[in-house]
Order: sequence, then C-alpha cells, then structure tokens
Amino acid sequence: MAYVVAISVEKVQKYIFHAIDQNQVDEKTLKNIILSSEHISKNFLEEVENKFKLCDGTMQDKILWISGKVIFYSKMTENEIKNNLKELFQKVYIEYCGNIFLNYVFFPARNIRNTSKMHFLKEAERLLVSDYTKSKVISDNSDILFRFEELENKKINLEYERKKFKENVFLDSMDELVVLDEKHVTDSSNGKIAVVKADFNNLGQIMKEINDYDEYIKLSSLLENKISLKKFEIEVGKIKTLINKIVPFYVAGDDIFYATRIDTLLDSIKVLKNIIKEINRDIENILTRENKMELSVAVGVSFVNNHQPVRYYRQIVEKELFKIKKKMKTEKAFNSILGICMENNFFYIYKEKLGFWENDGFNRFCDEISELQKMMNEKVFSRTSLHNLLINLEIERDNDRRMLYCLYFFKPNIQGEDIYNTEQYKDLHFKYYWLSHLVEGKRYKPGKKEREFVPEKIEEVLIPKLKLVLLFLKERYCVSSECSNYKFIIPSITSSLIDQKRRIRSVMFHKPINYLLNKLEPNSIELLFIKRISVNRKCFYVTSSFEPAVFYRAKKLIEFGKSKQVETIFENYSCCFNEVDSARLKSIHTMSLDKEKLKEKLNEVLNGKSDTKWLDRLILLHEYNYQRIILKTIEKKGGKL
Repeated sequence: MAYVVAISVEKVQKYIFHAIDQNQVDEKTLKNIILSSEHISKNFLEEVENKFKLCDGTMQDKILWISGKVIFYSKMTENEIKNNLKELFQKVYIEYCGNIFLNYVFFPARNIRNTSKMHFLKEAERLLVSDYTKSKVISDNSDILFRFEELENKKINLEYERKKFKENVFLDSMDELVVLDEKHVTDSSNGKIAVVKADFNNLGQIMKEINDYDEYIKLSSLLENKISLKKFEIEVGKIKTLINKIVPFYVAGDDIFYATRIDTLLDSIKVLKNIIKEINRDIENILTRENKMELSVAVGVSFVNNHQPVRYYRQIVEKELFKIKKKMKTEKAFNSILGICMENNFFYIYKEKLGFWENDGFNRFCDEISELQKMMNEKVFSRTSLHNLLINLEIERDNDRRMLYCLYFFKPNIQGEDIYNTEQYKDLHFKYYWLSHLVEGKRYKPGKKEREFVPEKIEEVLIPKLKLVLLFLKERYCVSSECSNYKFIIPSITSSLIDQKRRIRSVMFHKPINYLLNKLEPNSIELLFIKRISVNRKCFYVTSSFEPAVFYRAKKLIEFGKSKQVETIFENYSCCFNEVDSARLKSIHTMSLDKEKLKEKLNEVLNGKSDTKWLDRLILLHEYNYQRIILKTIEKKGGKL
C-alpha cells in the first residue's frame, strides 16, 4: 500500500534569532546566519530524499517539494515510515539544539490512480495544522523531548558566500547601521537603527481556495522564489542608496525581517512594495479562476538601540505589525497592497489609481518629508520650535489645554494685502498641514454639520506624527532633498490648490473660533466678550472692543497672585474705549460690555482660583477673529490667499 507523507519545518525563526542573539557581535557568525534559513531548508530536503529514497531526481513521487515543506508518496511499510520520521525528527532536533521542530503526518493513499494529487495535498495540509497531529508528534518523540538533558550546542559550519552577484549588498556588521552624530563627537557604534518586519496577508486564504494542482504548485514555487533572501538581495541591489545599509535577519515563508539605517528606512519599504507588486502581477498570470484575491503586506517598523538582542527587536516590532494587520482587516483591506505602522503612525501604499491624495499614503508621506525639509531650510519653521511644541503636548495631559497649545502654535499670521508667494503664505500652509491632522474624519452621510476638531487626535495622531517627522528631520538622518517644487503641503495642481485654499479658510480661520465657542457653557464669562449671532441666515462674530493685550496682562496678574487688579484693568479699559471710540460701538460686529455682569463673572472665576484657561480662550478667540477679518479684507480688495 502507498502512503502520503507530509513534513513541515517549524520554529526556524526561533533558531536563527537565538543564534544571532548569542553571536551578535561576531561579524563572521552574522554573515553566516543570513544564509542559515536556506541552509536548514537545503539540509532538510536532502535528509528527506535520503531517508525515503527519493533521490532519482524526478518529481514522480513528489506532490509538493518546497523549502520547509514536503508532501510525497511512499511505498514503504507503515513501520518503516514511522521509524524514518522519528529518526529524522530526532536528528534535526539534536543538530539544531531543540530549536527546530519537524511536524509530520502520513496516511494511506487509497485509490491512488483515480485520486488527484490535489486531493492528497489538501488532506495533508489539513492534517498538518491540526492540534492532534502536533500532539501525536510530541507523543512519538517524548523520549527525547522530555529527557531534560542539555543538548550539546553544536556549531553548524555555514559557508558564507555571495553567488552570482558582483557586489555584496548587505552589511557585515550591525554597528555599521548606526549613523554617527553629525558633529562626530563620538565614534561609538551605539545608536538608533530601524527594524522592519513584514508579513504577507491573504496567503493562507489564497492557497486554501486553489483546487487546481498545477496552479497550486506554480504558486508555491513562485512564493518560495519571490519571498527569499536571493530575491530580497536583488531588489535591494537595484536601489543604490540601500547597498550596504541593510542587515537581513530572516527572509522566507511569509516573513521578511531586517534592520536598516534610519536614513534609508523609507527606501527599504519601497523594496517591499516592488516585491508585492511583482508577486501580485505573477499571481494574475498563474490563477485562472474568477474573483482572484491579491496578496497584501503588513509592515511594522520600530526605532531601537543598536546593541539590543534581536529577540527584543522582534518583540517590539511585532507590536507595530499587529496594529497594522488589525487596521488592514477593517479600514483599508480593499484599497491597499501594503500597510505600515511606524511608531503608531499608519501609512498605506494603495492599489493602482487609488489613494493618490490620501493623507495617510506612504508615497505622499515620503514627499512631505522632503517638502518639510525644504521649508525648514527656507526658515519657514525650525525643528526646535516643533520639538518644543511636542514637549508641551507630552507634559500636558488635559486635552482642552493641549488643544489650546495647538491653536496657539498654529495660529495664522497674515498681514499684507497679497500674501501669495510670500513667506507668510508658506507659513500658513505649513500650519494648516499640522492643524488639519486634528479635524475629524470624512463623513459619508449627507446633511451633517461641518467637521470639527477632535482633541483626542492630539494623542492618537499629532504626537506620533510629530515624533516621526522630527526624527527624519534630524540632520544625521536627513536625505539630500530632491524636492525643487512643492507638491502636497502646497499643492502643485491648480484644482487641488483651489480646493486646499477653501479648506484652509475653514480649518485656519473658522473652525478654531467655532471650536472654542462650542466648548463654552451658556453663561461663560467669555461670552461677554465675543459671541456668534445669525442675521438673515448669515453668521457673524460679535466682539467687545478689548484687545488681546489686555487679556495677556490679566493672565500675568493672576499668575503673579494679583487677581484683585484684573477687575480694575478691565473696567478702566472699557471706560477708556467708550469715551474714545463710541462710533465703533454702533457696528453690528461690536458689542458693548455689561459691566455688572462682568463684575459678577469675575468674582466667580477669580474667587480663590488661579486657572487662566478662560483668558487663553479669549486671547485665541480675539486673535483668530482678527486674522479672519484681515483675510476677509484682503479678499474684498481682490487679494489672493
């Protein structure tokens, strides 16, 4: 009787990472370990061929024959197969110090002439993943698994070589991944690097749904060739900036795991994009059935210290990988071929003709980094100012105060009648770029009110994005910008620029005022100085005649413990203004101050309290309204935004 035998190699990654952790400072070991997964697979295939006498070089008895997994026919007796599998398991277990586990199963190949290879393949795949099979393997080999003897740590002789390539594209040492301080104060190799782990989605589902044997074998062979160290090396070699900038830990199966320099991280992700696009193109040519499913790749990225164990890298980067895999299953599954979680920032590479203008597009982010670098070089902003904002946001835990910090920092500062092509024009677009991160997501149901600011997005979106941008804008990690013209932060396409100007008016001049007013209680003191009214379905902001300087002065008095003087300066300023500019009080945009009501409210807010949040809101309300009036005046005179 013939039998179907199936064997798979498991825990290869555990072995490799264990070996690297033990010898991470040994450059020769690191070189060898890069090829260790291929070595294990090659040895495994040779061992199976020898044990089961499959060395005739033909595929007659082989159903599936790829590195890490074999399924084949055998005419040996049941006892011979059992003994061979047990001997093979124990040889591999001892040789690799218990870090390699062979999972196996065999069953009768009944009616072999009339049963397709696909039937036996599917049955073998089903049995290999069952808990019963693994339990049976453990039971069969309990004498070695539970012997409680320390296995001799044999060193495997792996000959490190580069075949068919004119130059080595991978680094020989982890220390070389560190970008030295721009001032070269130290020659220490201890510093920050990036670790990347990619996992292919939908692979199991695609293989499960294939019922044609030839398609299954072709696809298995395709994936083995495309998700391999050799293929990874070819693709890395095509991008000159990546040569000698990457150390691969593991490239096989459905995983790619490597470390790279921070300044080449974004280019390395483009390698993954090229690989997945090529795989999907080839899958299109292999599969003939309708409703073909594409593969996608989830990528986790973390920034770590260079001298940590690789197992630590794997643990920390897998947290990022888990987040993006979860996102891709829900939000972006049908639109993206590659999703990235980079320190809690989510980016996507979309399918063809999709997502070009999406804010979370990876390609767009790469361009935005170049544009921000260009803006920084043009003195539109400084990295220090962004860093100070980040510190304030991280220290402050109250979302309302955090939002006030953001509105202070990103407040527009337009002055001239025509601001187009001026520094203040770039400043406005720069501030809009950041403040727009805090606007709630798109609404797909008509009839809703305008989208508002969401303070929770400061923690979820703005802080992670600031950290990431600040990292890439560090001098040591800055790549020479090829950005000659702006494309996204200041759109280059006329239609997009017009649309962005409309959004800037909303986000930079109207939403801040509406947000602050909507946060107020009906009897808040702030409403004595500014409020929103509607006349003939038109919205107006009516303000008192107070200047922000008065509120700044009042805030300082409270901070210095001189709250009693606040009422006096408010009263004096009001009287002074009423005498000098009584005509302005008749304007529809100006309201008179209710002195009695003000006195009552001041007693409430100043009675033993030092909170100045109400003054912060008043300062922002008046300054944003002032900027809104300037913009409106410019536009009435025919000026450009």
